[in-house]
Amino acid sequence: MASIQTETVSYDQLFSLAERTETDRISDNIGNSQPTLDLFHAAGQVELASGGESISEDLLYAYQDIEWMSDRQGVSTSDKEGVTQAIYPWRFALAPINISKTDELKAQASANKAMDFATSKITMARQGLRTGINTAMNGLSSGKIMLGNQDLVRDSVAVGTLGGINLANSANSWFRNNAYTTSVTFTTQTVATIYNGWDAVGAQYEAASDVNEEITHIAAGSTLYNKMLTSLEGHGYTQFVGRGKAALGAGGQRVGSGPNFRGAIVYKDRAVAASHIYGYNIMAMKLKVMRGANFSRLPFAEAHASGVLAKVSFYLVGIQFVALNPRRTFVLSAVS
Repeated sequence: MASIQTETVSYDQLFSLAERTETDRISDNIGNSQPTLDLFHAAGQVELASGGESISEDLLYAYQDIEWMSDRQGVSTSDKEGVTQAIYPWRFALAPINISKTDELKAQASANKAMDFATSKITMARQGLRTGINTAMNGLSSGKIMLGNQDLVRDSVAVGTLGGINLANSANSWFRNNAYTTSVTFTTQTVATIYNGWDAVGAQYEAASDVNEEITHIAAGSTLYNKMLTSLEGHGYTQFVGRGKAALGAGGQRVGSGPNFRGAIVYKDRAVAASHIYGYNIMAMKLKVMRGANFSRLPFAEAHASGVLAKVSFYLVGIQFVALNPRRTFVLSAVS
């Protein structure tokens, strides 16, 4: 049931002849950002694909061996397997826009009001879809829901399959992410001046990084993010660096900016699982979006034939979150 605002007024002469002061603004009281989705979009990691039954990603997992030799020495010509594929299914999500005939008739008293009403419905659907995708990116796949961080950067690295690759098989360890599952109290200092939380994050950062493939982003929910910033502020290390990217919304942290840890941007996303901290090189994952269903709005259609007096449209997206190189990601799964 929608929230209904009531007002008690006296219809004196002035009130009867004067209009209320209004603007075209609709203030969002739910949320105005989808941090993880926006970061991937800003980094060019949202990739359009032209349909298909599923998504195929070619993966290189082994290099050819070398052999040292001297003159006239017989050398090996043996070959080895080093390329495979990860297969991911498409997933589809939508948000409806439903304008009933009675609401349409009531709104016709003012062209501006009719436009505001339609705009509000469209905004609700568009933002609802974006928020739902951002939540899924940080979540766990089930049913028809797409893969999320909890699938791509999992707590149990040797359990289940990812992209059809059996992670329980030790021969496929190259497709496992890094995970630290031991309990950590972030602000505890076992060693003076060194926070246990940052020590654990640092160890996983190094485990998941290579010289030219460093961790680029570290994500946490609001509670742990606050502890991370508090610990940095206590030592005077917090520095917000503007990178000139588009803002997430009105004020607040901008895309591509925030406190840095060893060069990685630390950011907050309320959709991140509780007690978890994720780190990743943003090139290690891609958000695949289907061409023609890329957060697009379908034309309005009359629903009269179904016995409902309304116009209906949908915001639609064909999408999947895919892993390209899980070794360049990590998770701490028991942080307090």
